Amino acid sequence: MKLTDEVRWLKGVGPSRAALLSRLGIGLLGELLLHLPRAWLDRRFVVPISSARIGESSTVAGVVLSVHRRRSGRGRTVLEALVSDGTPLRLVFFNDRYPAALLQQGMQVVASGTVENWRGMAMVHPDILLPASDREPEAPGMLPLYPLTAGLTQGAIRRIIGLALSELEPPPAILPAEILSGGGFADRLELLRGAHHPVDPDEARRARDLLALEELHLYRRALALVRLSARSEPSVPLLAEPLSSSGFASHLPWPLTPAQARVIDEILHDLSLPVPMRRLVQGDVGSGKTVAAAAACARCALSGMTAVVLAPTEVLAVQHFKSLRNFLSDYGIPVRLLTGGTGASARRELSGAMSESPACVLVGTHAVLEDWVPLERLALLVVDEQHKFGVMQREKLTAGRVPRPHVLIMSATPIPRTLAMTIYGDLDLSVIDQMPPGRGTVVTRVIGEAEKRELASFILDRLAAGERVFMVYPLKEMSENIPALDAETAFERVTNGPLGRWGAVLLHGGMPPGRKIEAVTAFATGRARVLVSTTVIEVGIDVPQATVMVVSGAGRFGLSQLHQLRGRVGRGGADSWCFLVLEEHDSSASRARLLALAETSDGFKVAGKDLELRGPGQVLGTRQHGLPEFRVADLSRDVGLMERLEHIPDSGDTDIADLIREESWRFGGLSFPGT
Repeated sequence: MKLTDEVRWLKGVGPSRAALLSRLGIGLLGELLLHLPRAWLDRRFVVPISSARIGESSTVAGVVLSVHRRRSGRGRTVLEALVSDGTPLRLVFFNDRYPAALLQQGMQVVASGTVENWRGMAMVHPDILLPASDREPEAPGMLPLYPLTAGLTQGAIRRIIGLALSELEPPPAILPAEILSGGGFADRLELLRGAHHPVDPDEARRARDLLALEELHLYRRALALVRLSARSEPSVPLLAEPLSSSGFASHLPWPLTPAQARVIDEILHDLSLPVPMRRLVQGDVGSGKTVAAAAACARCALSGMTAVVLAPTEVLAVQHFKSLRNFLSDYGIPVRLLTGGTGASARRELSGAMSESPACVLVGTHAVLEDWVPLERLALLVVDEQHKFGVMQREKLTAGRVPRPHVLIMSATPIPRTLAMTIYGDLDLSVIDQMPPGRGTVVTRVIGEAEKRELASFILDRLAAGERVFMVYPLKEMSENIPALDAETAFERVTNGPLGRWGAVLLHGGMPPGRKIEAVTAFATGRARVLVSTTVIEVGIDVPQATVMVVSGAGRFGLSQLHQLRGRVGRGGADSWCFLVLEEHDSSASRARLLALAETSDGFKVAGKDLELRGPGQVLGTRQHGLPEFRVADLSRDVGLMERLEHIPDSGDTDIADLIREESWRFGGLSFPGT
């Protein structure tokens, strides 16, 4: 059988077990064989119960002397089985389901787990090996423990995987033979066997790492082919005199940082080539990515072409509109705005103006990509804060346009270079790793409910000094299910309390676009000194007079998101403060996480810690936006493996495009352009 064969054709599987396996995301033989054990029952070293120590993991064997079931105070069933090899030990389960339900007096069992002091010596929810009546293998060794679903036992899935390994014909190589042999495996079939039937824990670890490495290698090779395919198409020619970073900087009211100048030169070089630019610009909050985008827009508009800047929200679109209009005023380049809230008459006027004079910059939300917008001379698409787009979404933005427009993607979630090259391997990478001078210091403090009175007094002092305050809440309105203060309730309290005399406005994602802009404008102009909001202000608000950021329920947010919020203050020359307010029920771990954020202002360190704690699916939004859920690789833990990718050549055994197509099941069936 092949990896692409359906698992239901395996002997002994059938429709019912195939349905159970599908709950685990298993439909093909390959998906089954990459369903790796979550843990191991190491029966190589069974120790006497008398030598087991509290706090240590041990594997013991003995006879079940008794099985007792009782109800706990919370109404759940507690099952206790007394096992002895001459010394007794209790096995405790807080349910009466498999495998606990199968324990019977007189059974010989093997149990593996951490010994605890739970009303005496005990193993709580140990992994257990039942006797031969469950058709478990009798031989000592490493016994895999798999993630399960209701109706599927460990014994059943072990038998199915064992049969699959015996029926599988050797699959084509992904990694070079020397890498496999260096890990102790002759070929890919032996690698899969080592992942499920290792002789020791080290072989299991080596097999898992090589399976993760081949998965990352295959994905990176797929993205390289996407890049190669895009570069085989002609780009939009730009005929105007080329710009330089120094020439562009002469039109700005302040000098560029060396990092900004370097990135702008990289972008302008791309725009001079006959192939479409595909570049990602990473930079911390406030590092000056918009200036780099402005230089690219100027290059295109001066060539008589259209540049489009795509923002995820109306608020950010308006902010970019204002910034780009200022940056490009010396060039006389028209900068236009289009959002979902743009009225019909304004849309007709914009359409006519762009048809008559396409040499412009169009800033907006996804409305800019609607069919009625005249983009016949589109040369550049700038996508801001859309780092969550997967490769297919990035392709759809410009696919089908001939010649193909240049694409510049900006992200304020800085992540390690090795991870960026894996996720964004179809793009060239630029990093703005310096902050402009003149920004104030931002002090971050983690406070509890008891310190709120002191905080209120501090806020009043800052307002009296002419400064402005952000107050951010996790919810826009009250929820019966979530015990957290919401923005609407907080706004009422602020308006009717001591802060109300300074003027307050409310902002959340459920408001009409026009009201959002009105709220932001009132705050920016100082008509209102307090902005009460949800995380809609995470990006796109640039008010230099804002010096205080208060985030209530801070434990509910990711570190990268909190870092973005913190970036809304300190944008002027004055020192600023960010207060992260814990809720009463927050754990010590939640406090420790927020204290880690308070210790650094480096966005790369923050993102790295966030990836470690929450994983890439939460930090980068990959669960919703196109990055596959890797079956083996873990993007937050496998940084060392990603560094090895730089040195892996093609396997040479088969055409890489054919191999990527054949293994597309590993990535949820994604089809990559160029394969």
